[in-house]
Amino acid sequence: MDNKGISRRGFLTGAAAISAALAGAGLTGCAPKVVGVAGGAGSGTGSANGQTVGYDGTGVMPWLGEAPSISDSDVAETLEADVVVVGLGAAGVPATRAAAEAGAKVIAIEASAQLNSVASDMAILGGETMAKWGRGDGFLDKHMVVNMHMEEGSHHSNFGIISRYCDESGKALDWFVQGCPDMYIASESYEEVPEANRAHYLYPYFYPMLDEYDYTQEDMPCYPTSVGFASLATAMADNLKMAEAAGAEVRYNTKGVKLITADDGSVTGIYAQDTSANKYLKINAKSVILCTGDYLANEDMMKYFAPACVENGNQILSLDLDAQGNYTNIGDGHKMGVWAGAAIEQWHAPMIHHMGGGAGSDGRGVIGNNGFLMLNLRGERFMNEDVPGQQLENQVELQPQRKAYQFFDASWPEQLKYFPAAHGIACIYRDEPLPDWTPAGLKINVRCPEDIEAAVSEGRCVKADTINELLAKIDGMDATKAKAAIERYNELCKAGFDEDFGKSAKRLFALENGPFYAAECGVALTLANLGGLESDSDCHVYNTDREVIPGLYVAGAPQGGRFNVQYPISLKGLSCGMCMVFGKIAGENAAAGK
Repeated sequence: MDNKGISRRGFLTGAAAISAALAGAGLTGCAPKVVGVAGGAGSGTGSANGQTVGYDGTGVMPWLGEAPSISDSDVAETLEADVVVVGLGAAGVPATRAAAEAGAKVIAIEASAQLNSVASDMAILGGETMAKWGRGDGFLDKHMVVNMHMEEGSHHSNFGIISRYCDESGKALDWFVQGCPDMYIASESYEEVPEANRAHYLYPYFYPMLDEYDYTQEDMPCYPTSVGFASLATAMADNLKMAEAAGAEVRYNTKGVKLITADDGSVTGIYAQDTSANKYLKINAKSVILCTGDYLANEDMMKYFAPACVENGNQILSLDLDAQGNYTNIGDGHKMGVWAGAAIEQWHAPMIHHMGGGAGSDGRGVIGNNGFLMLNLRGERFMNEDVPGQQLENQVELQPQRKAYQFFDASWPEQLKYFPAAHGIACIYRDEPLPDWTPAGLKINVRCPEDIEAAVSEGRCVKADTINELLAKIDGMDATKAKAAIERYNELCKAGFDEDFGKSAKRLFALENGPFYAAECGVALTLANLGGLESDSDCHVYNTDREVIPGLYVAGAPQGGRFNVQYPISLKGLSCGMCMVFGKIAGENAAAGK
């Protein structure tokens, strides 16, 4: 990191860095003035003339371009299939297995040299696997969860999609886990897993639940629904082996280029291309499932659907690369769908989950995105700090230089337990660091003294014995106003009532026990931009008249109706969980032709 921000290509250079980058997926950028996003092949890192491009009222989509013209003379090979799955990520792998197990002849193509796995967690409701931790069927009120999701998306989401996810995620996880015969299932979050199983195990988040956390009493709850994988990539590889054993054919280094359509608008196959060849592969099929990921690395699409991300200087972190090191999450599936007549939803959702000030290479903020006192460079308190990371990002973006500081003192070890059991929150104290084999997801919620001291020594956190000394170390902050704001905050904490911003009394902690600390919060990285083709809970794709396009299905990031406006915070790992669930549904329906 430097004062120009994080360059995606500078931060990640090849497959050898993927594990480190994945762990750092919560890094915050240091460049509030940067206006570009990392672009796909042939595009730069800034917008033309410094301008962003959104909808202009004409209906023109400047990101779309013209569909390629392909003739029989351009085709080197023709194949026949019942189902083609385009993309082998968190949705494409389940889709391939489900379709193959249903008896379909399946061909799966992937632009990369291997399957893509960029997450590690899934939010799941019910099922036999979750029942091992007392979170089986009936544990949560489905209507409560669905309504919360709809509210977080300003009711732009598809109720049927969210509801079906809640109904079927439990049994879908059971099915997915059955595809991993050698995977160990932990009895609780921080179990001492046997050494032989540490590379491949499943664990619950926050089980047992923290003594001080009750999601029913939270204004913005994080439901206890989530599981994590020591290696989701390994679990996906297991499931893909199941698909191949059922007859699926897998072709890597092969990208989808253009859907083949009949005169009535139905999809009858796809043109694909080896990433190192000029000729095309033609696959005739009864059904095609688009599972091509998001479009985070497509600068033109980001400008159109998420111009605020460009203006705010949110750099991107993407791990989707082909064998040549080019991004594969550039909206190819979105384009193919629109060229074939599909409608694309209006409201998309950037995933910018702030992990707290001074995030390191492991993705953890110094003290998490915990609701400690926040001051901007004017020395002003500006928010109720007791909000999740997505909302923290929104508030930081509004501050001078899009920057703020998170303050805490030496009492932090006994204060952590009062913070929410939620994504990005440091809510568990340990005297010693967790073992090296512990998955990154579980480390997110734990802090020990060594973590804080490392952040100080690395310059990610400022430390001083007095408040005056601390403020003097923060460049650009109005120290006089900041000291007054801290004194005011301490008064509110001691009174036990935040009459200025309404923060929960249980998270009002006065700054009075030195040494004192401050961590800078800049704008965070965009991890995905989620929005896709209009669809339904059966994974059908709709045309611009909102009629089903026969033969075309969608799952994963290109599926519309899942997330809108902003990424929700009530279900940790929801996007990946939805990929798995609707990948399975799409595979089953495509195989059955329904």
